[in-house]
Amino acid sequence: MKDRAIVSLADSKYFELLNELIDSVLSFKESESVSICILDAGLEPDQVKILKNKVYKIVKAKWDIEVPEYKIQGREWLKSQVSRAFLPDYFPGFKKYLWIDADAWVNDWSAVELYFKDGICGCRHLRKSS
Repeated sequence: MKDRAIVSLADSKYFELLNELIDSVLSFKESESVSICILDAGLEPDQVKILKNKVYKIVKAKWDIEVPEYKIQGREWLKSQVSRAFLPDYFPGFKKYLWIDADAWVNDWSAVELYFKDGICGCRHLRKSS
């Protein structure tokens, strides 16, 4: 396992877009330095099978906080709005996580590197003032 993860979420309707995102990441040799992790919000079994050959891990998304059913109304993809705050619970062991929406893609690896650069993301590099 690597120490950096790229994470996304999709349901069956967004599968093609998610698959294109994953392919865009994998098109860069530098992608060997990251783990691709997927939150499943309603993917079909055959779609999961396709993705399993490309990514590190796929985990079923859940409602990490209480959300009333009248707000959900069958829109499981809304889990993406909540689950981002719980990525270490879904995919433990990584030092840094980069969320990329399923309808995006990586066009230039330097953007990924800039995000993962020490001191740019997360709070673990913050120092107390003396």
